Amino acid sequence: MVKRTIKFTPIAASVALTLGLTACGSDNDRNIPVTPVESFTATGDAQFNIEVTGKAVKGSMKSAVVTVMTLDASGQSVPVAFRSAASAEAESFSEEALSQSAADAAVEASKIAANPEVLTDESGRYSIYLDDDFTGPVYITVKTSAEGDDSFLRCDAYVGCGDYDVAPEEDDVNDGDTAIEFGEWYKTDLELSVVKFVPAVEADTSGVSGAAGDLNVASSYKANVTFLTSLVAALLLDSGSSVDEDAIAKASLDTVVQVMGQDAALLLSAIIGDLSNGGAVDLSDVDGEEELTDGILAIAQLSSSIQGLPSIGDVMSSIKAGIKSGQFKGNADASIAAIATMLQTAITNTANVFVAIATGTEDDIKTALEAAFAAKIPAPTAGEIVAFAANSADVAKKAKAAKDKAVKNGAATDASLAAAAVKIKKALEVIGCTGAECTVGDDFYTALAAALTLEVTASQTALTALEMSIETAQSSLVDVQAMGGDALTADNAAAFVSAVTLLKNEAATAGLTAKAGSIFVKSQGYVTAAKALVTQSSDYQQVLDSATSLQTDASVAVTDTVAYDIALAALVAEAEAAITEFDVALAAAKLVAEDTADVADEKKSVADTAEAASTSALANAENAMVDTAANATEALELAMTAVTAASDFAAAVDALEIAIEQALVAANAYLELEGEGEGAQAMIDALTAMQTAAVAQGELASEQFVTAYNLQLAAETAVAKLEVLTSVKATSESLSTMTVLTGTGADAVADAADILADVIDELAEMGNNSGTGTSTRNADWDYTYSLDDLTLMLSNATTGEMINAAASYEGDKLVVAWGATLKGENDVSVELVTAATQTQALTDCVDFAAGTIDATQIDSCLVFTFDGAVTADNVDDAEIIMTETANHVEIMDGDSGFTGMLSITADDATDSGSITLEGVSGDVDFKVMTTYLDSDMEEASALTITVNNAMGYTLSITGNESAGYTGDVMAMYNEMMMSFGTAAKTTNGLSITYIDGDVVDYTDVDLIDSSK
Repeated sequence: MVKRTIKFTPIAASVALTLGLTACGSDNDRNIPVTPVESFTATGDAQFNIEVTGKAVKGSMKSAVVTVMTLDASGQSVPVAFRSAASAEAESFSEEALSQSAADAAVEASKIAANPEVLTDESGRYSIYLDDDFTGPVYITVKTSAEGDDSFLRCDAYVGCGDYDVAPEEDDVNDGDTAIEFGEWYKTDLELSVVKFVPAVEADTSGVSGAAGDLNVASSYKANVTFLTSLVAALLLDSGSSVDEDAIAKASLDTVVQVMGQDAALLLSAIIGDLSNGGAVDLSDVDGEEELTDGILAIAQLSSSIQGLPSIGDVMSSIKAGIKSGQFKGNADASIAAIATMLQTAITNTANVFVAIATGTEDDIKTALEAAFAAKIPAPTAGEIVAFAANSADVAKKAKAAKDKAVKNGAATDASLAAAAVKIKKALEVIGCTGAECTVGDDFYTALAAALTLEVTASQTALTALEMSIETAQSSLVDVQAMGGDALTADNAAAFVSAVTLLKNEAATAGLTAKAGSIFVKSQGYVTAAKALVTQSSDYQQVLDSATSLQTDASVAVTDTVAYDIALAALVAEAEAAITEFDVALAAAKLVAEDTADVADEKKSVADTAEAASTSALANAENAMVDTAANATEALELAMTAVTAASDFAAAVDALEIAIEQALVAANAYLELEGEGEGAQAMIDALTAMQTAAVAQGELASEQFVTAYNLQLAAETAVAKLEVLTSVKATSESLSTMTVLTGTGADAVADAADILADVIDELAEMGNNSGTGTSTRNADWDYTYSLDDLTLMLSNATTGEMINAAASYEGDKLVVAWGATLKGENDVSVELVTAATQTQALTDCVDFAAGTIDATQIDSCLVFTFDGAVTADNVDDAEIIMTETANHVEIMDGDSGFTGMLSITADDATDSGSITLEGVSGDVDFKVMTTYLDSDMEEASALTITVNNAMGYTLSITGNESAGYTGDVMAMYNEMMMSFGTAAKTTNGLSITYIDGDVVDYTDVDLIDSSK
């Protein structure tokens, strides 16, 4: 705080005294009065206890320069005081100036002048500490440079990050060529940034840092610096207004939706209100500090994809411009839209490669890498292909090792990583948004609240388990503490040292502090996201309450774990002192070596048990059948059990390897003290053999996991296919019972055409222009006709059927508008619908024949095309070369019925034709297309029935009488058409053999018959 005082300085006092003395002289001394110079002093104390910490990753930014500012009311960056370590005690400042405001400013300037240089570490991590009075936005930038410093950027793009100007020397990171490959460090100009809001109310009352447990920290905030936080920061700075939590939340949501789309945004529910709370993951080196959840992996894959593009800076600028204009993808600016397209390709490639990494072998990864390279460079040169292929095996090995390291470090399990990889690939298939998709509404917020609730619940469950582990650890700590202090003697000193060592090893393996810190940081993100939801509606208050409660509980867990670490450190110090005090170095080393070896033996037993369980589960899954729905469901359950068992096996081997490493450290320490003794060396030899066996077990666990996961995928596919098959069978059954697709319905329509043709031919032979009578060829049919008007009316008094027609000569065509009410077998009624008047019907049919309207705009028409122009005078001598009919048909059979269009064409010149029937029967909307060709030998036909539903049911049959008619039943599965059975025409219908082995015969289905 700044204290303001006003006082005279020594100079001012001297001047005043001199003036006072000379003023005692005579009035003739011509002394001129001088106004005293007034000086102002400001003093103040500052304690830097607000921690802001995070990592700068695009991959990791090593030795990058960290700049810290704050933002004023107009959103402009201005300097702010900070330190690189928390203050143990207050710093004091005192400055003088000619005005109080200048003195106050000088104090603040002094604080800022003491700001240190801050660089990131090898993982991109940084920490800065603000004045404990600070509140508001803090603006942090992290920068690497192509020249002039020791900063580097690590490539975590699977297909590489470009080329070095000069190839670096070969080492354990770089392979010595000019390609900047996955996991390699390189120099480049890159600046990332983040804006973090520090509220006036402390968010962390635990008194500890979320990063290191520094007791001098009053509150701690995570501020990761990533590609997405940089976009958010740029938008906030460009807004020209003050920045608070609401502004950050809105900019974060807008950014994610614009870049990744609403579906992917839901994966980020845990950090959607403040993206700096997560996502700082370098895929080439996952340290386990951050759990690889679906959302975090999605961000990591996006970041990795961008790093593989030609210019990170240009990409960021284009995306920012797109977001500001309201639409990044499909932007009116062609260059921005092109960046969006390029980013989509890149992230699809990354997602494909990651699935191979999470679920496959190194060969699978290599194949995915080469496919991604080909997609990135659509027309690579032969040299580029050869060069990438030569290195792809090494990159695949690095990628696999990075994934294994992530699992070992506790960032994920094999099973969770595989599931996440597949889920993210689906979510990132279409990134970004267009049009209305870019505006989030109530439905999105409802879904976001649901997703956030699941996150909070999962973290609460994890915290409950962690609290139990903390209690167990504290209990063990108390037991070991009881061995020390006043109870410590020469007799038990070695045992005490060993107990402390085992406790320390167990603590290192458990990572309780890191887990507590991770949940606490997550809870901060949950609270921020929940606040953003409550801003939209108070209905989400319960989500905020749950998140706040979790944050409070997580803060307690952090406090407990830090206290545990402090107590454990005191025990370690006490044990080290006991070694010297009681001179038990050799005895303690021997006992520590033996006890840690025993722990390794226990872990070996656990790993062996896990191996047996995994092997058994895998055998069960491999023996499972997927031929029926029930079997496929059971196979899926067995495969999922095998996946979990293999993942547990891998985790057990990881724990074993850690225990072996700890035991080897102890055994080597014992060897160093023992000298030429054989005991320590025997231990080392046994542990080394165990280590070799553990490596083999790890490889087996990996192989079993890949096999089990592929079995799971196969079972999932089978289950999904067989679910679709149920609908396919139902559709086949419904089609087979529809009169319109059976011989009955087809005969009724064909018979009407036959009767009409017979009567027309009969009347033509009579030679009269008009008349009435009864047909001699069809005795039940009476007629009325006029050749002058080209009209015909037929009626059947017995059945109540009727046919009417009106015709017109149109060049080389005779156009007929007709309608009919017909009866088929079993009282089936068939109506060929016509217009209200024959005049209107004929006008429509003439327009249809001329091509000015289509079949959807007419009712029922016949069009005969002749070999030349025809009139009433020459029609008898003309030859018909094409017959077409398009009919609005309604068929009722008492069950399903049908309404739709029946179209028939017959080409006499080629002796071929087609029949198309399209409409609705019952609740099924379908289309039938039949084509036939009468060759010199015999008729060949093709039939396709398509049901217009989401399943896309299609029955296709081709063939001829001698060879038989065969085909497939197809339907949509996984966005592709696939076969669900084979079909063959039988004497009285169809026989379909489905993929589950069922053979179903459908009778009275006579679909291919050109005579109709």
